[in-house]
Amino acid sequence: MSSEQASGPKDREEAYPLHALEYHWEEFEPHLGCYDTSERKVCELDLEDVRFRVSKQKTCVGYWDDDGRYVLCPRNAPVTRFSQCPDCSREVFLPDQECIFEPKCDGELCGIEFCSREHLLYIAFYDTRMKIGMSSSRRVEERLIEQGADAYSVIGKFSGRKRARTHEKKISERLGIPQAYRQELLLRNLSRPLDTHGILGRLEGLRMTLREAYGLSPEPLVWLRDYPIELPLAEVPRLEQSWGEHSGEYVGIKGKWVIFDDRGLKALNLSDFPGRFLARDVA
Repeated sequence: MSSEQASGPKDREEAYPLHALEYHWEEFEPHLGCYDTSERKVCELDLEDVRFRVSKQKTCVGYWDDDGRYVLCPRNAPVTRFSQCPDCSREVFLPDQECIFEPKCDGELCGIEFCSREHLLYIAFYDTRMKIGMSSSRRVEERLIEQGADAYSVIGKFSGRKRARTHEKKISERLGIPQAYRQELLLRNLSRPLDTHGILGRLEGLRMTLREAYGLSPEPLVWLRDYPIELPLAEVPRLEQSWGEHSGEYVGIKGKWVIFDDRGLKALNLSDFPGRFLARDVA
């Protein structure tokens, strides 16, 4: 057992006073919200100052109540796959967290508005690599910015979350369009000029198949060009593990990755930070 795992909450707060709560984008501005355990208040980490330590352990991030007030997890529960424990998730979001990936209904079983609202299927482009996915119609562009896509096309609209997920899996399997890529593969794109003509051609090649097989018609491409990073990079960034000490010269952010220079370009997955603890005392 590591010294971090063996220490209690008080020791951890002194060593890592910032608890990362959420990573999100507002248009093309990224934000990492934290809870300062020493000041007992919500704050924000300056992502352009790449100089921090990150814990290996993750603890539930709690939740925001109906009045927008932050509430600490009452059990200080350890978490792994999700940043919330089941109790805190049930308080404000989903009673069954697995429904994030595999919805069990369109709201008729759980009665949750999120599951019954309109969802979209989209084709996202990472340079010319295509990915199929789904999102609530209220946040599709935000979701694609979070994922670092270069462009996307909405290909269908469905009246519930499960219906959208069912079509996503069928199209993915039949047409061989991945639902996800390894991070290291996508990071390679950052060192190459964007092939805009190739992206347009790949979408055009899908039109007839989607129309004839599924009755779907791709909408015009939406380009996502305003990430705070200058591309292409001089080299492919190396993906670093989230925990440990990180320090270097800030280069920029695209999607989930902050890129910095530390004797070569490196990348950190900021979407993996929520639940972890941070400190700012790296030399």
